[in-house]
Amino acid sequence: MKIDLPTGAVLDITLLPYEQAWDISQRITKVLETIDIDIKSIDFKNPTYSDVIGFKGPLFNILSSKEVLEAAKICLTRCTYNGLKIDSMTFESKESRKNFLPVMYHVLKENIAPFFEGLISFLSKS
Repeated sequence: MKIDLPTGAVLDITLLPYEQAWDISQRITKVLETIDIDIKSIDFKNPTYSDVIGFKGPLFNILSSKEVLEAAKICLTRCTYNGLKIDSMTFESKESRKNFLPVMYHVLKENIAPFFEGLISFLSKS
């Protein structure tokens, strides 16, 4: 899946194999279960500034989690940024650092969202 980032860079995401993606889902879930937030009122597709400010505590917990960072790094191993394989040097430049968090978000979301989408679909029919 190709994603055009706001800076004009292009991220190409290739999903991890099932077992790795499930492991990452479990890691992220462990971090998320420690966060208390009411997400019912947030439109994640079009968040407002106040949504982001209200989400800053949990967001900072997620951003500061070494578990989340390590999970994202695993996801990055199968992705490219502007046509080049992502490695430890990809985000060294000032310009590319602007894309670091959006890249992390997209690679994690693409790899773990299918598990949760299936759960939500299943629970809504139960």
